[in-house]
Amino acid sequence: MRTAEQRIDRLEELMERLAEEHIKTEESIRDLKEEMSDFKEEMSDFKNEMSDFKNEMSDFKNEMSDFKNEMQEFKGEIRDFKTESNKRWGELANRLGTIIEDIILPGAPDALKEKFGVEIYESYPRMKRRIPGTKNLEEFDLVLIGSDNKVYSVEVKSKPNNSAIDSAIEKAERLKNAFFPDRDVVTMFGTLYCDNDSVINYASNKNVLILAMKGEYLKVIN
Repeated sequence: MRTAEQRIDRLEELMERLAEEHIKTEESIRDLKEEMSDFKEEMSDFKNEMSDFKNEMSDFKNEMSDFKNEMQEFKGEIRDFKTESNKRWGELANRLGTIIEDIILPGAPDALKEKFGVEIYESYPRMKRRIPGTKNLEEFDLVLIGSDNKVYSVEVKSKPNNSAIDSAIEKAERLKNAFFPDRDVVTMFGTLYCDNDSVINYASNKNVLILAMKGEYLKVIN
């Protein structure tokens, strides 16, 4: 059997071990508290970050909403612009339809007199005639009768190009064949402006005179 002294030694040893375990437990608890404190701070930072993220998302949604509204307004402006453009183009087309009366008809006689010394005795804007012996009705933009006994066939287009020159030649040939077989018919092409050298050269090679604005006056430019 253990003596009283051995029991006391054993008890002291147990007490020391208990004290050591208590100290370790307190240290563990202290470490855990520190870790929990750090975790709480991290969670707090995370919550703040999430809050900032939510605010940013809210701002982004607002910006997207504003962008959509701006796009809707822009689309509306585009529709209005197209409508206005179509209206202006319509007005312009109507205006171009009066080139013959407003510009070519009053300007052609002076242009021909300046270029060839020819006086214009008769003018027929938008001349319509039925081809003899048929029911076909021909229309010509402008027909001029000169003091040189020549007939000047003026085909008017807003856009000068080779196709328009060919159309003028075709019109002049129909005019001669149907109504003036015994006269020289001069082919002319009338337009507001023509600064395309390629078209001018093409017309010259085809013996087509071009009437166009040069400065403030209508002139034969080739």
